[in-house]
Amino acid sequence: MRAMRLATLMGPDLEDAIRTDPSALHDALRDFHPEDIAELVEDLELTVTLELIAKLPDEFSADVLERLPSELQTDILERLSRSDAVEILSEMSPDDLTDVVQDLREEDAALAEDLLQHLEEADPEAAEEVRELSAYAEDVAGGLMTTEYVALSPEKKVWQAIEEVRRLAIEEEAETVNYIYIVFAQKLVGVVSLRELILTESAQQLGDIMTENVVSVRVDDDQEIVAQMVAKYDFTALPVLDAQGNLHGLVTVDDVVDVVIEEATEDAHKMGAVEALEEGYLQTDLLRMFRSRVTWLSLLFVGGFLTATVMEHYAARLSAAITLAIFVPLIISSGGNSGSQSAALIIRALAVGDVEPGDWRRVLGRELVVSLALGVVLGMLGFARAYFAGDTDPTQLAYAVSLSTVCVVMVGSLVGSLLPLAIQRMGLDPAVSSTPFIASLIDVVGLLIYLSVAGAVLGLA
Repeated sequence: MRAMRLATLMGPDLEDAIRTDPSALHDALRDFHPEDIAELVEDLELTVTLELIAKLPDEFSADVLERLPSELQTDILERLSRSDAVEILSEMSPDDLTDVVQDLREEDAALAEDLLQHLEEADPEAAEEVRELSAYAEDVAGGLMTTEYVALSPEKKVWQAIEEVRRLAIEEEAETVNYIYIVFAQKLVGVVSLRELILTESAQQLGDIMTENVVSVRVDDDQEIVAQMVAKYDFTALPVLDAQGNLHGLVTVDDVVDVVIEEATEDAHKMGAVEALEEGYLQTDLLRMFRSRVTWLSLLFVGGFLTATVMEHYAARLSAAITLAIFVPLIISSGGNSGSQSAALIIRALAVGDVEPGDWRRVLGRELVVSLALGVVLGMLGFARAYFAGDTDPTQLAYAVSLSTVCVVMVGSLVGSLLPLAIQRMGLDPAVSSTPFIASLIDVVGLLIYLSVAGAVLGLA
């Protein structure tokens, strides 16, 4: 709502304000969060956006630019003079600057390299940090970390540390000052929280008050592991170390929130049998949207051929007791639904670390009990419905439907719970065992179970 009010208030007169009174414009905009300004910018003409960026302070422009979609970032940076673009980019923190450059490489590699060369001339240290961070994959701790942190030696006095923290905070040379990392010969040996620093006698050394058992992550740890560590220990930042224990940077909670959203979105897409989209729904072009859906949808459609094959095989049995066909959708949907429920629970449990592939025996035991209870409840409902289906022998039909329902629900639940565990054991993403995939698989198995059980109960050949 806030961004909407901003667009409503500023939109009609924004161009006039840019040209007539830019200082007043800045005073009006600085009370809003850069995220709100970024949403407003997305609705502006590019020429107006460029004028707005030019009138705002570089630091504020940098905060807005890093929040824009990659395509719009490319359009803006391409049209700004190299000097103006570099001045804005140099105001970003190393991790945010690296993200912008990496996104820019995907859109326009030549422009990204050109800007990096100009940045190297204007700010060699920032350019070096970008190249260093770009060496890591985007989905590991090294690709998420920032190199701006507070690191001091254990011999430093508390009062000296407070002065250093104050200086770094004022000069904005550290992304967070909540933790002071104690480093000796480049190795992380301890950590002191800002609260401990303030409450400690000023003459004491940091080495005497530091916590030595530091929770950390490795530079090559997957971003999901980083997110789990932050959630588990409730930290606002985690140090990133190499294999030798050298401190390279830290991952802050704002980056972890982005990871959580990204991973949750990816899992949600995969569970819906859709390839993960990099951009938002409305920002994804139609061809990319088509490609993200056509592969899985085609595979599921071909998988449906198996259902048709089973029904062809049992055509004579269905003809002998036509009422059986009435309950086919009921039976297979109960199996698909129960399997989808189990899969959703297990995939989420795997994602948050509540369950590991080695826990399959415990999962099997729990699902056997729960699915049997669920099957009995649904079987009773199926018995009542089948009994009044109007068949010449309603009791036998009701028994066939209810017994089939129990078996199909149990099989569906077991497949839905154990398949994601097996997929993770193979080193793959368990989210690929999507809800439509589970449902399609159980359709075939459920149909086989139903027609086999019905044939046995009703005495059909």
